[in-house]
Amino acid sequence: MKDIEAEADLEIGQFDTTDEENLSKFFEDVTLIKNDMEEISNLLLDLQDLKQEAKTTHSAKVLRGIRDRINSDMITILRNARNIKSRLESLDHSNIENRNVSMAFTEGSHVDRTRMSVTNGLRVKLREMMIDFQSLREQIVEDHKQGLKRRYYNVIGEEPSEEMVEKMIVGSGVGGQLEKVFEGKAELVLENSERQEALKEIQRSLTELHYLFLDMAVLVETQGENINDIENNVAQGAIHINGGTNGLFYAKQMNNTRNWACWIAALVLLLVLVWIICLAF
Repeated sequence: MKDIEAEADLEIGQFDTTDEENLSKFFEDVTLIKNDMEEISNLLLDLQDLKQEAKTTHSAKVLRGIRDRINSDMITILRNARNIKSRLESLDHSNIENRNVSMAFTEGSHVDRTRMSVTNGLRVKLREMMIDFQSLREQIVEDHKQGLKRRYYNVIGEEPSEEMVEKMIVGSGVGGQLEKVFEGKAELVLENSERQEALKEIQRSLTELHYLFLDMAVLVETQGENINDIENNVAQGAIHINGGTNGLFYAKQMNNTRNWACWIAALVLLLVLVWIICLAF
C-alpha cells in the first residue's frame, strides 16, 4: 500500500485546489478498498497460523475447532473481496465519468493519470494477494498429502505410492480407500476425516476467492498498457516539441547566416566595382 500512497503523494504536488477537491472523494473510496485489503491480508496471516496448528495436532476435536476458525476467516475474506470488487467497479465508472466533468480532467490530465495509476496500483496489490492465497492453497494440499503419507507409513510400515495417496484423498468417505487403509484405527479414521473435510471446505472457498481476484485483477495489464501508452505519447510529444524548437532555432540561425552572407557578397561586389572604376581612370 505504501507504493500507492507514495505515487499519489508525488502526483498531488502538481495539483491546484480544484484538482484536490475533485480527487478528495476518489481517495476516500480508495481508503475503503485499502482497509478491506488490509483486513484480508491480516486474515491470510491467521490462516497460515491455523495451517501450522493443524499440522501439529492429532486430536479430531482440536481439528474441528481449527476448521471452524478457518471457515469463519474465509467467510470474512470472501465478504471483503466482494466489497472490494464492487467498489473497484464503481471506481472505474467514476474515473471514466470524471473525464467529462471538465477539460482539466480529460484523459491524460494529471488528475486522470493519478486516478488511473492509483486504481491500477490497487489491482496490482490484489494480484499479489491472489498469488499469496494460491500459494497457501498449494501448501495446504501438500501438507495434507505429507500427513497422509506419514500416517500410512506408521500403520502399514511402507511409503505409499502417489497413486495410493490420491486414492486415499478421493476415497475419504465411508467405506472408501482411506477407511480401508486405517481399518481398526478409530482415532486415525476420525482425524483423517476431519482433515479431509477441512481440505474440501477451504479449497472450495479459496477457489471462489481466486475467481473474485481474477475478476478484479485481470484488467490491470490492459489498463496498465494504456497508461504506458499515454506516458510514451507524452514523452514522444516532448521529443517532437524539443525537435521542433531546435529546428526553428537552427532555421533562424541559418537565416541569419544567409543574411550575413548576402551583405558580405554585396560589400565585396561594391569594392570590386570601385577598383574597376579606379583602373579605368
